[in-house]
Amino acid sequence: MKKESDQDTRELLIESAKREFLEKGYNKASLRSICADAGLTTGALYFFFENKADLFSAIVDPPLNGLKEILFRHFAEDVEEIKKLKSLDDIDMDHSEISDRIVGYFYENYDSFLILLTASENTVYENVVDEFVVMLERSIPPMIAAIRGYTCDEYMAHWMAHISIDAFLHVIRHEKDVETAKIRLRSILNYLVIGWMQLAMKRDTAVNT
Repeated sequence: MKKESDQDTRELLIESAKREFLEKGYNKASLRSICADAGLTTGALYFFFENKADLFSAIVDPPLNGLKEILFRHFAEDVEEIKKLKSLDDIDMDHSEISDRIVGYFYENYDSFLILLTASENTVYENVVDEFVVMLERSIPPMIAAIRGYTCDEYMAHWMAHISIDAFLHVIRHEKDVETAKIRLRSILNYLVIGWMQLAMKRDTAVNT
């Protein structure tokens, strides 16, 4: 019973903190205001969280790590699929399934991701978008290396990684309905996949076929 009560109190503080961070950002958010909104004392908050940074992490870390896991698994699956191909011309351009999975996950954790994107200044998460660009950029060479005779244009891979991340963030920031967001991003991602094929990858003419 005590454990259930503690969990309820912790969740109450997290929900109050979400509202505070969304309204004021990390810098101006007040632990006193969070506790007052939750109807609890600051002592209750410090029982669960060391400080404001720890509370912020409790909100954004779980969904952030979950998203990374989805992406890493997808990249690994792509490499395995590409290894089976004789040519990149045979690659499946339809990425609607992974697009829907990512969008659905974003909207299941919408407040946490919105806080991460709009209220993380002066936290360890303030460069999280750049980190995802690097993650996507680094996923490309192993995919290209899976097929003999193809090389990766590093500059174009970096550029396309930025465009891909920005496309997702733009839709998610401006579209409140998850099903509409899925429809929008299916088309966008499939368009970008074609762009990856044309711009980020090139035939290595030095390789004998």
